[in-house]
Amino acid sequence: MNPKLKNWFRSAVLKMKGYTPGEQPKNLSTIKLNTNENPYPPSTAVLKAVRQAADFRLRLYPEPTADTLRKTLSKVYRWPAEGILVGNGSDEILSLLFNAALGKGDLVQYPDITYSLYPVLAQIREARVKEVKLDSDWNLDFKKLSPNARLILLAYPNPPIGNCFGMAEMKAFCRRAKGLVLIDEAYVDFADKDCLSLARSCPNVLILRTMSKSFSLAGARLGYAFGNPAVIEQLMKVKDSYNVNRITQAAALGAMSPAGLKSMKENVKKIRMERNTLAEDLRNLGFTVPDSQANFLLAAWKGKPGAESLYKNLKKRRVLVRYFSHLRLKDSIRITVGRPEENARLLTELKKLL
Repeated sequence: MNPKLKNWFRSAVLKMKGYTPGEQPKNLSTIKLNTNENPYPPSTAVLKAVRQAADFRLRLYPEPTADTLRKTLSKVYRWPAEGILVGNGSDEILSLLFNAALGKGDLVQYPDITYSLYPVLAQIREARVKEVKLDSDWNLDFKKLSPNARLILLAYPNPPIGNCFGMAEMKAFCRRAKGLVLIDEAYVDFADKDCLSLARSCPNVLILRTMSKSFSLAGARLGYAFGNPAVIEQLMKVKDSYNVNRITQAAALGAMSPAGLKSMKENVKKIRMERNTLAEDLRNLGFTVPDSQANFLLAAWKGKPGAESLYKNLKKRRVLVRYFSHLRLKDSIRITVGRPEENARLLTELKKLL
């Protein structure tokens, strides 16, 4: 019997392709350089906090607005606690923002190319979309952005390239923008600068962070946003009652402890050094690799075999990288920076294939 889907779901949803997450292999011997996870384990302070939280208190609901964590984040980042929102990963906060800010036909804009979840969320809301193509050197011409959009999304650094847009140009645009501007800083701990100062001076700017990357907590799902308290108050209205579980809140508090922050910074330093080494090694093999401020590299290959073939054959050799079918990315693979031995294995397999 065929289900009558058109009677049960909105047409916008039926037409959607949906978000495509990175592959999660079951074979533990596979080297995962495809989903920008941190190759190093979380801090021992995090693991200790999780063990301590896994007791009889699991029968109780968690703090509904993660107030203890918000106060801790407030101290670490010197931001008012009432201007912080905690979510089940930064993706949930993105969903909350789309639900709260956009109705059918409202204008949302973002660069083409950027995080591939943005178009999916726009389709769900049936929003009107304006994609602004990046220049040939992957920079964004802010003059092409409309200041009248209800929501503007800017990733800093911007995936899958890993570059950062000009701070002065971004600041000038945020000041003239009439709608909300979300700056997605998922990878900012690997970069030289951040954009918190923009949110301090512009009440329409939100800064989005995650513990998935630099803090090695992708499996815990913890994101947080900084913004004007009046803006955060509106987003609080549309979140689930208990959106972040007790264990995840405990893990995040461990990550924000002095020991947790120290461990994160040490891992970030190692990844940044490996990123530079891997980029140079890939260039020596003939790849074109833009400078990256994130924990991944976009490696373009114009020869044969093509980039898609490289991706498929690396997978057969149990080395996962990411391939995108986008017209401007079809000659490229995105590579997460792994541990030195993982990067060496990747390079060995690439040399064989090339």
